[in-house]
Amino acid sequence: MSRKAFQSLLERYLKGNCTQEEQETVRRWYDLLDSDVDLNLSEVEFAELEDRLWDKINKETQPREDKKKGRSTVIRPFGRFYISTAAAAVLLIVGSVWVYNRLKCNPVEPDFVSKKESFITKVINPNDEPLEVSLPDSTRIKLFKGAQLTYATRFNKREVSLVGDALFNVKGDPANPFQVFHEEMITRVLGTCFKIQSGKGAGKDEVIVYTGKVQVIRSAKNNLVRRIIETPKTLNLTMNQRAILDEQKGSFSETLVERPIPVETKRTLLDEVVFKEISLADLANKLSDVYHIDIRVRPAVRKITFRGDLSGMELFDQLNLVCNVTETNYHIIGKTIEIQ
Repeated sequence: MSRKAFQSLLERYLKGNCTQEEQETVRRWYDLLDSDVDLNLSEVEFAELEDRLWDKINKETQPREDKKKGRSTVIRPFGRFYISTAAAAVLLIVGSVWVYNRLKCNPVEPDFVSKKESFITKVINPNDEPLEVSLPDSTRIKLFKGAQLTYATRFNKREVSLVGDALFNVKGDPANPFQVFHEEMITRVLGTCFKIQSGKGAGKDEVIVYTGKVQVIRSAKNNLVRRIIETPKTLNLTMNQRAILDEQKGSFSETLVERPIPVETKRTLLDEVVFKEISLADLANKLSDVYHIDIRVRPAVRKITFRGDLSGMELFDQLNLVCNVTETNYHIIGKTIEIQ
């Protein structure tokens, strides 16, 4: 059996799609595995272990030349059994290390939970007013009503667990990214401002980015098979973008925030939004610059001009007015707005 065939059998076993005979085979392999084998091996250490096992197999099963010439060598029946069981043990170790590495690459909880650390800080906000929390790395968190934040008291690894809604202002540290484990998502950042909003029974959890860059990973929290087999889906978000996990539909998507905010250094451009005449292409470029959002215009309507006052409005109100005046429409496609 090749390594690929073994992994395929292991996957079918974990999914419960094995035949009775295949299940018994996997169980026999497991019985052959030494319980003291350390699966936390580097690639080099594992390769050396595998080489030593196969060298031993070849040495023990190599036909020995009889000292007396003319006598044929007899391969005893137990030799074939030894080859089969030893090969099975090697394949099982290969599969076990592969599974271990997959689980390690796809964590579903912070290290301080999996390692059962004794010193853990838990903060709960039972009040209507937001509760400000400062972490040892100077990260500031605003917990909303009913939210619960948990983290290791010795905050060496910047990981926290969150239940409920919270606003994060993360202290930048490129060498040590900040991670938030919440529901079935993991939010990983270097330094930024973002909000995590739970579905509260509606089945939709969101990560809303106000500044900086955020990576949101869908966690296979309640599905061991997915952790082993699948590569988790990852969304990369920037300002005015959000990730939505819809548990009812089983979807994990990215789109724009409901109320985009202007880039701080571009706010002065909003003072110049009374237009006597401006093409849709130029207007789209101006709004894109103000809100850090990709706004595109279809070629057929690029030269249509707009006249009007957009001051004192939010982005989507501005777009509604522009489209009404120019008899066009806009659509949100993922993280992009398209005027057509």
